[in-house]
Amino acid sequence: MTAWFARVGLPLTPEEVAAIGELTRIVAPHASVAVTAIASWQEAAAFVRAVEHDATWWDQEEEEREALWARAAEHRTESELLRCVEALTGGLEAEVRGAAFAAATAAGGTDTNIAIEATGMALLAAHQCALAGMAGEGPHHRFVRKYALFTSGRWPLGYHSARFVVF
Repeated sequence: MTAWFARVGLPLTPEEVAAIGELTRIVAPHASVAVTAIASWQEAAAFVRAVEHDATWWDQEEEEREALWARAAEHRTESELLRCVEALTGGLEAEVRGAAFAAATAAGGTDTNIAIEATGMALLAAHQCALAGMAGEGPHHRFVRKYALFTSGRWPLGYHSARFVVF
């Protein structure tokens, strides 16, 4: 069973710092990026609200997702791609949602919107990772690395203002 959200709020391990470093070198290869770990669901909610006004990270990920989709569509029909991605994310939804709500509740959280946001972001990461695989990308692709953070119990909130934020 996957450790969805099991490590949120805990200090980053050296292995996690290294994995995040590899991801940030892919996301922002020419920039100095600070890794910031946040400690609570409330901080995660505040970060999500703050970045809603800056779509840079979202736009970069969406451009990459579209490029992967185009490459994957060279070998599969659009309906095959949709079926593959929906099969993966649909099969994960209940497990991820349950884990997000359980982790938020255990930490004393009462804001259900942030657990819903966490669920959506984890499922999006699963979608992106699946698409990277279908496009022929290997284990070092940014979406594969981001998904690995989710499956190891973290929530990579994203890159914003020269820092990569992880919960």
